[in-house]
Amino acid sequence: MAVIAVAVTASPGMAATAPQPLPQQWWFGIWAVHNELWTYSKGQGVVVAVLDTGVDADLPELSGAVLPGADFEGGGGDGRTDTDTNETNGHGTGISVLIASRGGNSGFLGMAPEAKLLPVVTQSAQAYAKGLRFAADRGAKVINMSQGLPGACPSELQEAVRYAIERDAVIVAAAGNDGLNGNPSHYPANCKGVLSVGAADVNARPWEKTERQPYVDIAAPGVNAATVARGGAFQQGISGTSIATALTSGVVALVRSKYPQMKNREVVQKIVASAKDIGPPGRDDMTGYGFIRPYRVFTGELRDMGNPVFEEYDAWAKNAPPPKKDGSDGEQAEEASGLGRAFEELQGVIVFGALGLFVIGAVIYSRMRQRRLAAAGVGRPGMPMPPGGAAPGATPGAGMPTAPGQMPGAPPAGGPFVHPQGGGQHPGVPPQQPSYQPPYQGPGYGPPPSMG
Repeated sequence: MAVIAVAVTASPGMAATAPQPLPQQWWFGIWAVHNELWTYSKGQGVVVAVLDTGVDADLPELSGAVLPGADFEGGGGDGRTDTDTNETNGHGTGISVLIASRGGNSGFLGMAPEAKLLPVVTQSAQAYAKGLRFAADRGAKVINMSQGLPGACPSELQEAVRYAIERDAVIVAAAGNDGLNGNPSHYPANCKGVLSVGAADVNARPWEKTERQPYVDIAAPGVNAATVARGGAFQQGISGTSIATALTSGVVALVRSKYPQMKNREVVQKIVASAKDIGPPGRDDMTGYGFIRPYRVFTGELRDMGNPVFEEYDAWAKNAPPPKKDGSDGEQAEEASGLGRAFEELQGVIVFGALGLFVIGAVIYSRMRQRRLAAAGVGRPGMPMPPGGAAPGATPGAGMPTAPGQMPGAPPAGGPFVHPQGGGQHPGVPPQQPSYQPPYQGPGYGPPPSMG
């Protein structure tokens, strides 16, 4: 582990000196994070869900920041262990540090150092969908997805996006790093309602490998960056839309902390409207509407524009099937509904059977009583007995078998249906590609542009 700097603290009762960002955190200067943004907010009271490989919760940089989460890839645990086995050495941890690091041993500071993190292990489409619902149900107002797989947005994932949006979450996803390698469309970035982020350098130039897709909404710092990975390993010279996404999620956390009554739609609209056009005039497929300028969200210096992210989402939602009635999981709702119908049918059979058993019991009792009376000399000739030995007033019936068979279509006994929480690799989906890339080899960096 390379220790770069140590955060400055103060004793109780003394004014604390604000910790300084590291030189590798060049976005602090471009965005005036330390001097301007943090005068408005540091993310207090906001939960940011990180759908990734899990988080090294023992990292000093994340001390007190990590909540118990979940693992939807079948590994068990609560997300507070990083499961990444790729060369990135802890992708989920590195992303989490960019969002909410407190400084720790390295002095590396996140964009929103007072926010809380909810780690959720997700590596497949099924896990993404479950993770979105899980995060939304636990109050995450920002959901970071620095991940992606090639292909169209799966319907189950789009439904999960809708579920989270309806619960006031802002979903931020990486546009993808394959702009020079086939440039495929990636989900969840291409799902409707997701704020999709491309990467740019210190001079606000598009990263050469960032995806060129119509779903790209904005760009953020993501070239020649640094972070702290699993076990405290300091990484620098890394590039990718994963980084840009994490920093954007940190910005969203600052906004949501400062304006807790502001709905997700308005937050997204203001983030996009803050952007500086850095490509060809107007929107382009590498940087969307431009390089975001967070300070302008707080000052109100925004472009006059609509809300393209939610306009596209609303157009989809208008023609999409309505969500399932259970409000959390369509499969669970459908299964529970089927069980309810089967139980109602079974109740009818049980009632009818109980009536039959009553009749049979009455017949047996009547015959035994008749024999006892006869043995005692009470049943004299000429004293009529009820026909067939039936008890007076009893209605003859067929009854039901003592051990009724399984009801056709009824589920096996054993309690209520439980929606499976595990989730291995989604069939037909290729393994996840690492989001981090080798150091950027482009032109040297000049003075940073004004991005306040």
